[in-house]
Amino acid sequence: MRRIAVNCLLLCAGALSAGAQLELAADLCAEGQWLAGRREAQRVLTADPQQPLARLLAATAGLRLGPPQPAHLAALQQLADGTAPAEISALAAYELGRVRWQQGNVSNACDLLQRAFRTTQATDLFLRSGCALRLLADDFPGRVVQDLTLIRLLATCAPLWTPELRRECRPVAAQAKTRLTAKPAAWIVALYRSQLRPALGSRCSLTPSCSEYFLEAGRQHGWLAFPLAADRLVREPSEVRAQEHPVSATDKTRYADPLADHDGWLKGKKK
Repeated sequence: MRRIAVNCLLLCAGALSAGAQLELAADLCAEGQWLAGRREAQRVLTADPQQPLARLLAATAGLRLGPPQPAHLAALQQLADGTAPAEISALAAYELGRVRWQQGNVSNACDLLQRAFRTTQATDLFLRSGCALRLLADDFPGRVVQDLTLIRLLATCAPLWTPELRRECRPVAAQAKTRLTAKPAAWIVALYRSQLRPALGSRCSLTPSCSEYFLEAGRQHGWLAFPLAADRLVREPSEVRAQEHPVSATDKTRYADPLADHDGWLKGKKK
């Protein structure tokens, strides 16, 4: 992800600014100019080593510029533990959660991302932390999100997660694991969304939508996405008639039907 929660950073900069340098550091990091942003943040820290926003900016920029360093992780952990203002603490939890996900510490990553999602008041961070949490849950079904209320809330937010946001919220190491065999599903969905959906409109009554379901199945199971998607299409009328797991969407009520409910046999087969 090239940018962090821009609105949150600017909000914090306006509320907690120690001067023009701190606002400049926030602006530079929001624009993805990590080296310059870290330099300005470090200048603020020279005068005030405990300035929370400067510590957050310096640590986040350090993560973007190279492998995670103990000093960066320690700073984020201290900020995420609630010693900083609420929005800075939430953003620190989000950044640290993505690092833990990249390192394979699924339980800790889940806790941190949930903390960011539940506590932030910034729309940008709310969307990013929710999207990251859902992607993590898709990668590790049954091990992450088990709170039904949270699952429904994430399903409600899902239509707001653009493909670009989904790519940004997934750590680089997790992106590298994307299957080559997932590409056919991605191509078909891209063709459908660009050529057919504008004419047909959004007709799926389930969430995630059938196209998003197909993409998730492709990422996780490669070619087996095709029978999984066919099964989804066959099941859709009965799922709607049953009216189980209703989720409020922007245009109508949909019904939650995540991939994790139907590919357990494949997960067991891989073990």
